[in-house]
Amino acid sequence: MTSNQHPAAFFNRAADNNKQAIIEQLAPRLTSSRCLLEIGSGTGQHAAFFAKALPQLRWQTSDQQTNDAAIQYWQEYMLLSEQPPPLSYQVGKDVWPCDCDAVYTANTAHIMRKELVELMYSDIGDNLPSNGQLFHYGPFKQAGQYSSESNREFDLMLQAQGYGGLRDIEQLQAWAAKHDLHLKETIAMPANNLFLVWQKA
Repeated sequence: MTSNQHPAAFFNRAADNNKQAIIEQLAPRLTSSRCLLEIGSGTGQHAAFFAKALPQLRWQTSDQQTNDAAIQYWQEYMLLSEQPPPLSYQVGKDVWPCDCDAVYTANTAHIMRKELVELMYSDIGDNLPSNGQLFHYGPFKQAGQYSSESNREFDLMLQAQGYGGLRDIEQLQAWAAKHDLHLKETIAMPANNLFLVWQKA
């Protein structure tokens, strides 16, 4: 897929590059799930690609309303007429939007402020059913350490621009544990990213 096939505002190169690696982790872990909430759907590229690959799953997108047009564009492009329209949902501003047995979020925590990341984990833990799963993709620190020099530079750039910066997995675990959410797998992904699999007790 090339960017010149689609409106520039609706195409994210990173999302296009990493979608195959992510679906290879998601698919075997979602065989018994029926509804998944995506927090921070962005352009909607991941949602459309993953929903097409997982037809048994209701993939509920959510983000700021400003991203609705992009999300709906990809739903139409991928012929996903059975999938629900995006929900307006921002952590810290809106109530939990729906009942689902799984949650997916990608490249959100390093953009969000620290207190909002903590709130996101508490919301997820409080609303997932027992044995529900959270899949969290992105760059992280582990025990305060970066996995690469490029991640360190990326973190410094984010913070200089006013974003939250890379989160330490141990900090996420401390927040999650307060809401019976526990880290089960940490999977190395391309481009110095990680795929974290959490489960509700």
